Amino acid sequence: MIARACLILLCSTAVLGWPIEGDALQDFFEDQSESMKSFFEAQKNRIESAFNSSYEEALRMKNSVNDYFDNQTKKISADINSYVESVKSSGRKVIDSWSYLPIDEPGAQMENPDLVLSVPAIITSHGYTCETHTVMSQGYLINVHRIPRGKDGGKTSHKTVLLQHGLFASSADWILNGPEKGLAYVLADAGYDVWMSNIRGNRYAKEHSKLKNSSKSYWNFSWHDIALHDIPAVVDYIIKVKGETEIAYIGHSMGTTILFAMLTLRPEYNRILKSGIALAPVVFMSDIKSPLKSLAPAASNVAYMEMLYGSHEFVPKQSVLGRMTNTCDAESMDSVVCKNVVFYICGYNEKQFNKSLLPVFMSNLGTGTSWKTAVHFAQEVVSGGKFQQFDYGSNNMRVYNSNTPPEYDLSKITLPITLMWAENDLLSSEKDIMMLHDRVPSTEMFKVPDPEFNHIDYLWAIDAPTLVNAKVLETLAKSFSTESSKISFSLQLPRIGK
Repeated sequence: MIARACLILLCSTAVLGWPIEGDALQDFFEDQSESMKSFFEAQKNRIESAFNSSYEEALRMKNSVNDYFDNQTKKISADINSYVESVKSSGRKVIDSWSYLPIDEPGAQMENPDLVLSVPAIITSHGYTCETHTVMSQGYLINVHRIPRGKDGGKTSHKTVLLQHGLFASSADWILNGPEKGLAYVLADAGYDVWMSNIRGNRYAKEHSKLKNSSKSYWNFSWHDIALHDIPAVVDYIIKVKGETEIAYIGHSMGTTILFAMLTLRPEYNRILKSGIALAPVVFMSDIKSPLKSLAPAASNVAYMEMLYGSHEFVPKQSVLGRMTNTCDAESMDSVVCKNVVFYICGYNEKQFNKSLLPVFMSNLGTGTSWKTAVHFAQEVVSGGKFQQFDYGSNNMRVYNSNTPPEYDLSKITLPITLMWAENDLLSSEKDIMMLHDRVPSTEMFKVPDPEFNHIDYLWAIDAPTLVNAKVLETLAKSFSTESSKISFSLQLPRIGK
């Protein structure tokens, strides 16, 4: 600023022609220096004043904040102390109304836990060991439930039994009747290592490694695919887990269909398995007495209509029929309807009917399968006594290079199989069983000694221990005690743990 003042001064005198004398110039600069000194002094004072004012303001703000937090801390502390004192003064009332001590709360316990518990939970709740093994077959992740030993413990036996349930069911079938009656428990207590498989698409095999379970591709299977891929995968897995072992197969209803189809499609399993027991065999279906026979011709049309609306699952739980299974309370009027529906389809047997078991059975019924599976059975009913692969109609030539689907070659079956049948079974008639027996020489027949025994009684009959289980145990004991010349494949497969 001084330089600027001097420059102005010099320029002014030069332009105006004023003379510049040395003393005058010196006086001028001294005056300007004092003026500038006063100016800077004033600026300094203003800055110091502003700074001091801001500092004091900031200090006042800091003190205000500190005071606020101090007051809030004191207030919170006072509130807590007040609450603690309140609890102390009314402690007895609080304990009387609510406590962490164990109490018997009315309505807290489930009347029948088996209605909602999973298979592993039910088995474990009855004091048995339960394992869940997951086997992948064509991307389907199949949970197999295992009871490796009896309730009393002990070592796991090398004698293995694989149980395969029927249509619209799950591994729960084998435990619904409870300890001492349910076949899985009976076999475990008798010293067998029990494995219970599930079919793809049901409650315990719903997942797929790639496909959505709402897609057509996911549900595009029938029991043929289970026989060709899934059960062989389960058997191979058991051998990998256990090493050298002997495996007997027991199937109920569709579980028997799968067995006979597998032994024709994969004949090597005639040698890998030890024996088979077919409870209520379903292979030939030309003589079934159930009213379902009259519905068979329309099954394909019904399935087609369902699939047009995007439903590829057969009667899912959220459907009208599926929801009906949730209304079968043992004490309600609906239970009478549900019981009569079961009797109407499978055969009437009031004497062996366990009323308290009906809601458990119905809650586990309808755990998931495909329309293609149901249609495949309907095709068997109207096939004129054939046991054949899925009929694709006009597409048979493209699939099979034939106008008709190929029949399963039962002559390939050499596995010893016991056929257990009953007179009052509306879904498995004597005529059809005899036809199967004649076509498969390695089979032998056993008729359940109760003229009223029906298709479902194998799973829930009151007298199942004497009518069915005793014969099963006798047959298995005979099978496992005999010397076998079968080639064991177990030595070729690595073990993957126990």
